[in-house]
Amino acid sequence: MISGFNIQSLTNFDNQYWRIDWFGYLSYEDASGQRRSEPLVDIYLSPFRERPAPDCLNYKYSTDLKQTNVVKVPVSYLRVLRLGDVWYQGRRIPLTHSDRMREKLNVTINSESAYTATAGAKGKLDDFLLPFTHHPYHGKATKVHCEFVKLDDEKLLIFPHYTLLQAYFSRSQYVFQQLFKFGLQFDSIYDPSQSYITDEGDAFILLKKWTHDVAAPEVARLAFDEVAAKAVRGLSENLSLQSVNDRPISPKIKFPFEGETTLEVFGKWCPLTSGRKVFIVYDILSCNAAYPFSSLDYFRDNHGGKEPLAGTSKGNKKEEAQKKGKSKPVSTEDDCIDMQPENEPRRDTEELLVEGRAGTIFNDLTGKRIDKKRLKAHLEAQEGATYQPYVDSLVGGNTGDGDRHGITTPVDFQLPHSEFEGKFIFKDPICRLDLFQKVIDELKHIPYITSAEYMSIFPELGYQKSCASFFPTTYTDTGRKSTWQYINYFKGFTKSGKEKYHRRRALIAKLGMSSGLDIFLIEAERRKHKIQNGWVELDDTSIFLSITHSAATYTNYELATCLTKSTEERGKWQAFPQERSIKCTPIKHPHHTTISSGDYVRRQVAIIERHINAQTSGKTNSSEGNNGR
Repeated sequence: MISGFNIQSLTNFDNQYWRIDWFGYLSYEDASGQRRSEPLVDIYLSPFRERPAPDCLNYKYSTDLKQTNVVKVPVSYLRVLRLGDVWYQGRRIPLTHSDRMREKLNVTINSESAYTATAGAKGKLDDFLLPFTHHPYHGKATKVHCEFVKLDDEKLLIFPHYTLLQAYFSRSQYVFQQLFKFGLQFDSIYDPSQSYITDEGDAFILLKKWTHDVAAPEVARLAFDEVAAKAVRGLSENLSLQSVNDRPISPKIKFPFEGETTLEVFGKWCPLTSGRKVFIVYDILSCNAAYPFSSLDYFRDNHGGKEPLAGTSKGNKKEEAQKKGKSKPVSTEDDCIDMQPENEPRRDTEELLVEGRAGTIFNDLTGKRIDKKRLKAHLEAQEGATYQPYVDSLVGGNTGDGDRHGITTPVDFQLPHSEFEGKFIFKDPICRLDLFQKVIDELKHIPYITSAEYMSIFPELGYQKSCASFFPTTYTDTGRKSTWQYINYFKGFTKSGKEKYHRRRALIAKLGMSSGLDIFLIEAERRKHKIQNGWVELDDTSIFLSITHSAATYTNYELATCLTKSTEERGKWQAFPQERSIKCTPIKHPHHTTISSGDYVRRQVAIIERHINAQTSGKTNSSEGNNGR
């Protein structure tokens, strides 16, 4: 990222809070009639009358519709902009999704239940299906295409096609840009001649040079699911037809799958004069529709290591830089970008200084093996997918000696001395999650604690019938898979077969208080390694504590986002938004010697109680949790 990079034009260079109301039409030519390499899209915004709260997004009178602003941005900026976003002085203000504007719905996607129309379409009773009385924002771009999905006789869902593209095809900037080209050729994204899927569902795909690794699953869906391929081919054809016929241009696409699915969506309910209701979808938060593969190996025609987790050495970086030749010239903007460019717009959305968002969660991917391989691996016999075995307790597993059931494979290799130099040496391997459970058992006996339970987030990643949660896969800014989510990943040691990388676990405890508050405590598993005279811990994560009101307790989606952000920050905990919590803070553990002395649990309970008492009495939110481990 470029420090200080900012989009002031989105917020009109003023001090108002602006809401993204609608995405309008595409523009493929500049003022002189020259074709742009990337189209621009109209973004409609309106200013809030005062600093907004999450519920404000549900009411049209929260913003001043007489002062609407339209800004043209490169279409690839839609990877970081969403309907309903709030921006202030060029930066996105992350608000939680109001419960009134979130729905989890079971829907069926097929030709009978879903159809395409424009935002200004009318129903059988000649009433607008997206009523201007409750959703006036689309009034200046009513020809934008939407997907209308029937829930039942009384309810209808409306998905702007921009929203579908953001959810299902926005992981890679290059792929997202290609979708808006006239006459899209799939071989610009992947090589069909060297990509295939077996009868067992094992998929192999060759990505083209500019396709990011992170986009491998969505490209595989495009390659091996005819429904998805047909939808994207139709997108390109319709863009061309609209241009040739001199009509307002907007994407026209279908869902990239068919059948039953569960969608968690963010948007707004609007009543119709007929008594029915429609829900206009601003963002798709999660989707459990199946991908066409059971495992995926992806590789590329340019050079790359077989191990997707290995970084590039300094020598390789220097050699690579010499091959590239002259570096790309740096843009001349100081602190903002011209959002109505006459020439070529800056297109690198990775440089946008915006608050990261979790993106759409695809539940079907969480338990599937997705690996990067060298091209040679495509021609050789592939190893089968291996998963973490069932372990019915938190004490065994991932310690290097195998678990107590004899299931987990022992680890035998030498870790570089620099990796554990200065670490505290334990006589025996320590399981932090087992200690954490003992701490929670003690907290249950405190008079003001009225209930206690464990929240299991991403349980499918571990295939364990336990209360544990698991850290999900994340990617670096360059598209490489992160390593922190693997509890048995050690620098310089490559695992294969039954020793394949296992997920790092976490315990999320929810404690109810008699005062009407909920306490959330999260402990992360630590990597352990056996050395000559004992055991060392290679991580130093803190316990994360957050307190909120029971009436508006954290959702599973928010907890999943919390684990995702922690993975991205390699164990640092990120505070929940201020309006969602009384206070968030990392809590340090007692000294290591208290474990061997038997005083650890008592000391840890006392530390947690001290934090609880201080936080519930002050009821102020602290930023301590933003960068604490």
